[in-house]
Amino acid sequence: MINSSPTSPAALYERDGFIIVPDLLTPAECDRLKVEARQVLDVHAKSGSSVHVHVAVVSEPFRSLAEDPRIVGILKPVMPDGVMFLSDKIVYKAPHKTFPTPWHIDCYYWRDTRPKLSVWIPLDDATAENGTLTVVPGSHKRDWRMVKMEVSAGDFQNRIDNGDWQDGDVVTCAIKRGTAIVFSDRLVHGSTPNTAGKDRYAIIGTYQAPGPDEPFDLDFPARKVLVPAD
Repeated sequence: MINSSPTSPAALYERDGFIIVPDLLTPAECDRLKVEARQVLDVHAKSGSSVHVHVAVVSEPFRSLAEDPRIVGILKPVMPDGVMFLSDKIVYKAPHKTFPTPWHIDCYYWRDTRPKLSVWIPLDDATAENGTLTVVPGSHKRDWRMVKMEVSAGDFQNRIDNGDWQDGDVVTCAIKRGTAIVFSDRLVHGSTPNTAGKDRYAIIGTYQAPGPDEPFDLDFPARKVLVPAD
């Protein structure tokens, strides 16, 4: 149990599995990072790719963002055992990418490793119409089962198959660009459909507590301890 007041970021994170931090980046910073994101995708990603991992390896602006004191400052209260940057990725939603991201938990993709959290920052205003993040508060306290489902001929998605929450339990995170959402790798989350017909960029950084490298960590060359464990 994190020792904190009921309304502190640490207490809210423990209760809900996520916190929202408005205005972490300025509009001008978002504009510059959007230009940089487009360049990273054009130079380093596969043609037509909407996601590119290891951004901090090839981009100094995104490397600086991953280590930014403002991000470290919001992570320290919810990561009392220290802060280690692991990796980051650009998520780009083109106008023709209309499908929603299915409900899932990130820890499914890095099983048998120590807990992690992500910092999701949209570089455009994120709305219900352009595929913003959706979350189920408190869902990080339960165990969920992920399965691979065929959603169309030859198209498979990993998704939760035992979701029993109600529509009223879902929070649609309509937020301004530059706002950060910090969320647990056990939090159930997805996205709304992208029906706005516009581009949308976001950067997602993943962090964990410092410790000896696990085999999983070795795939992430930009990893770095930002706040040592006491």
